Amino acid sequence: MIPIAGLEGVRAQFRLEPLQRPDHEKQRLLGFLNDEEVRRGARLFDHLKREEFLVGRGLLREILAGYNGREPGCLEFLEGEFGKPYLAAEQAADGMCFNVSHAGGKLLVAVCYGAEIGVDLEEVRQDLAFRPMAERYFSVREREQLFSLAPQLQLDAFYRCWTRKEAYMKGTGRGFSLVSTAFDVSLLPGEPPALLRHGSDPAEVGRWCIIDLPVPGGYCAALAIQRQGE
Repeated sequence: MIPIAGLEGVRAQFRLEPLQRPDHEKQRLLGFLNDEEVRRGARLFDHLKREEFLVGRGLLREILAGYNGREPGCLEFLEGEFGKPYLAAEQAADGMCFNVSHAGGKLLVAVCYGAEIGVDLEEVRQDLAFRPMAERYFSVREREQLFSLAPQLQLDAFYRCWTRKEAYMKGTGRGFSLVSTAFDVSLLPGEPPALLRHGSDPAEVGRWCIIDLPVPGGYCAALAIQRQGE
């Protein structure tokens, strides 16, 4: 676990784990799962996606159990209205919150105490046709800034913007039920990660802190965390 600096009074950490595991580790991790998780995995016809889902759930259980001192198989997960996962209240020691993302064969788990949190991990694809995605999901300001950059800088800026936006939306618990074009995040090279504007609730800008996470080359990741007392 690596502590996240720059958030005074907030304890937060993240962990990045490979989803491809030796057979003996797979069996151990799958042994933590409940019947519903096994059924969810079985509904995935693609072998790789099924394996990554099941191993990912086992890893999530193992990581969270390391924080609250319970057995991984005993953890009880609940979901908010829009699908954000939570631990049952009696298992969320000291107000523990978590969020999870996976991409490119890796699992990202972030944990904090007393504040809502959201994370997004993306594998950087050099061949991604990102312009239609930006036109659909980015705000006017974000699109203008993105397409004002030199072409060789646009792909990295797209991923910065995408991960920061999604981390914030996941942190709120609303996900893509939020109108992603109605708020702005920073994306220009060298510009600090931040929520810059929120059209329907301007106070959100002061409530949330966005951080770029240090992940290996070929990936991009961001974390959004609600400031304490907000």
